[in-house]
Amino acid sequence: MTANIKTMQLYPQAERIYAELEALGYGGARPVPLDVLNQFDQLHYHGVEALDAAITATGMKAGDRVLEVGSGWGGCARYLAATSGAHVTAVELQDDYHSVGEDLTVRAGLEGQVTHVNADFLTLDVAQAGYAHVVSWLALFHIPERATYLGKIAQALPKGGMFYAEDLYALSAPAPADRADFQQHLFPNSLVDKQAYLSTLQDAGFEVVEMADMTQDWTDFTATRLAAFRAGRETYAHLHGSQGYDTIETFYTKMHGFFADGLVGGIRFAAKRLG
Repeated sequence: MTANIKTMQLYPQAERIYAELEALGYGGARPVPLDVLNQFDQLHYHGVEALDAAITATGMKAGDRVLEVGSGWGGCARYLAATSGAHVTAVELQDDYHSVGEDLTVRAGLEGQVTHVNADFLTLDVAQAGYAHVVSWLALFHIPERATYLGKIAQALPKGGMFYAEDLYALSAPAPADRADFQQHLFPNSLVDKQAYLSTLQDAGFEVVEMADMTQDWTDFTATRLAAFRAGRETYAHLHGSQGYDTIETFYTKMHGFFADGLVGGIRFAAKRLG
């Protein structure tokens, strides 16, 4: 699974964040303020605004243990820990993103509140009712065996524990000629329609208590992001090279296209474990 997910242009170069930090004077092992990191380490939509929504919806507070599935560079985990006072266990499949995330957490001075785990969530040993909340941003649709990973998330929570996520769902199938491209650039291993999404949550023992369809919002967001990225081509290419620019531009173009063409939609939800 690690090798395949690298076909997504977002993921090949985990170390690229270091160039952004060095350009601001935070090279090497120099400590980095969290508000500086937050400008670059959020791989989902709407940055820390989306994380504040999770803190509010779950009631996350100091002393809570939180499990994040698919943590990338660890940006979400660091912000949640620093803002709410919770301890966050950040699980990331890709070893390069895990290593960079662990380094950035130390440089942000949050190693006492964030624990990084490099593992495939499907095979990870998760403590029964070991967490007050489970969270995830734009990662779950990558993971195969949907029923299995939802069962593990339920297992990690006590009765009444909160599961909060932002994720993609299927709106329509790509044309046969576009299927390989869609698979390569999205890596959709458990992409299901909204009805199936909600049904599988219920089957896993969850009650959805808050839900927002984010499709139009994220369609607009990805369009704005793409335009802004193209406008900043010279600056980005100076830091990352023309190939680095082309890689991310391709990803941003593909993602906006998938939304604009009605292939994928977005969902944000909070669900409570019932049993």
